Amino acid sequence: MKKISAIAAAVLVTSLSLAQTTASSYFLEGFNQRNQLNPAFAPERDIVVSVPLLGNLQLGANGSAGLGNFIYQSQADPDRLTTFMSSEVDRDGFVNGLPDVFRIGAGLNMDILSVGVGGENGFTSAGLRLRNDNNVGIPREMFGFMKAGLSNGTYLIEDINVNSTTYLELSVNHSRRIIAPLRVGATVKLLAGIDYTDVNIDRIDADFSEDAWKVRTNASFTQSLPGGKIEYDGEDNSIEGIDYSFSAPESFGLALDLGAEYDMAQFVEGLKVSASITDIGFIRWKDLDRFVTRNDEYVTFSGFQDYDVMGDGDDSDTDLLEDDFSDMLKLYEDGKSAMAVATAATLRAGAEYVLPWVDWIKCGELLTCRTGKWGFFESRTSLVLSPCGWFDFSGNVAFSTRGTSGGLIASFHPSAVTLFIACDCMKTSLNRQYIPLERFGAEVNAGISLALGGKSER
Repeated sequence: MKKISAIAAAVLVTSLSLAQTTASSYFLEGFNQRNQLNPAFAPERDIVVSVPLLGNLQLGANGSAGLGNFIYQSQADPDRLTTFMSSEVDRDGFVNGLPDVFRIGAGLNMDILSVGVGGENGFTSAGLRLRNDNNVGIPREMFGFMKAGLSNGTYLIEDINVNSTTYLELSVNHSRRIIAPLRVGATVKLLAGIDYTDVNIDRIDADFSEDAWKVRTNASFTQSLPGGKIEYDGEDNSIEGIDYSFSAPESFGLALDLGAEYDMAQFVEGLKVSASITDIGFIRWKDLDRFVTRNDEYVTFSGFQDYDVMGDGDDSDTDLLEDDFSDMLKLYEDGKSAMAVATAATLRAGAEYVLPWVDWIKCGELLTCRTGKWGFFESRTSLVLSPCGWFDFSGNVAFSTRGTSGGLIASFHPSAVTLFIACDCMKTSLNRQYIPLERFGAEVNAGISLALGGKSER
């Protein structure tokens, strides 16, 4: 597994879905963190305190291809695994099996601490959260070039991006009923940047000539990491690693959430509609270290070699792959700078309907659109069951530009404790180690909090 991870990481020399509160919870009134999806929502009870670090923890990952696209069983030795780079793997069959752009993302969303208090019409809460987002996008032409070896050809590869963002979020939310059917809310957030890393390759031109490749690259590497120092090799023009010591955040920003909910009972009994936009904001990253290629510089490159996952117990194959990328990309120091980077906003619109003949069953439809480079659109249909005052359950199915998925969430909320667990996942094939072999997507969300006081008329 170490080599599998290293090979995936080395695809762009250096490895770098922002996880959010699960969308399955949008229509669960017993879920205390719904205001993270729509700031107009408020908890059932007047006092809510999350258990530190365990109040709301979410892990998520998604990919447009899986391990089965890159790892193969060796034809020469069936007990041995090999990578797509092996000469045993047919180049055209491998490349044609990939999506146009191989995307993979992973994220973390964790409530460190939150507390909220409310009354008959309003509810105010404050919280501290840790958020992390990692995304990789590689066009399949890059993998075709890696498989080309020393053969005649010309390649143009465009728009490769690897991005990682980590920050703390200190938020204050207020939700209030304006008139009987209308409730509105807003959340103001102070953002403190912990890490921003961006590898952007706009263009690679490669041409085979005289037993070697001539490669010209237009690329940049940018990073802001408080307490971090990039180890740069000026002779090989390569980044060797990062020397890190703890330091307080130096980059800050602001963000805003807005939301509203309207009870349509005067028109259709049991119908509510809602809408929100979250994470409208930015972080101004300071002390960005920047390294760039020289766009007019051609590098002589001898091509990629065969690599095995299971070797002789050393990392020689991994080292060779890293060396190959270092030979192809020459990076030069471009000084320090500061830059404001917008957060990816998310728009949501929902409608829920309580069945007139069974008031503990309702159905809901949620439309979600995330903006930015890694954006997506999703339609999620939910069935919510609330058979008693302390238990809610929801099952749902979602259709999105990332694929079809299903979700489940259960929320237990007796008088003092609220506990929930949720899982959204896309159907995929797994190996014996539970590693996805094809396109995949999964999010796991769980948390526990204290909910005190009586149920409010909110």
